[in-house]
Amino acid sequence: MKIYVAGKAIERARAVMDALTAQGHTITYDWVATLGAGPTKEIAIKEAGAVRDSDLLVYLWEGDQESARYEAGMAMGLEKPVVVSGNSEAFFFKLPNVYCVESDELIVAKVEELP
Repeated sequence: MKIYVAGKAIERARAVMDALTAQGHTITYDWVATLGAGPTKEIAIKEAGAVRDSDLLVYLWEGDQESARYEAGMAMGLEKPVVVSGNSEAFFFKLPNVYCVESDELIVAKVEELP
């Protein structure tokens, strides 16, 4: 499965990407590797394309993030499955294509049970 991981915390995102890759999944864009480049139009275009090209998005929710919210919103709007870790109370997390888990350790299992 092709997966985009949206989040803010670098170590957290890297751990989730590594766990998903270990299960045979493909990460559509490794944004962690481009952090030193700063925000550019080219990177924004690549990230938006990677969300569109993904089969599923994993959203590592945190209260004070910005761009990951946009990526998760794009995926929800495209009606892709979205696995959210860290929050289950937000209004849009009630959509039928959104699956909430209580912790990052449960992400791989939730991804594996989705069609």
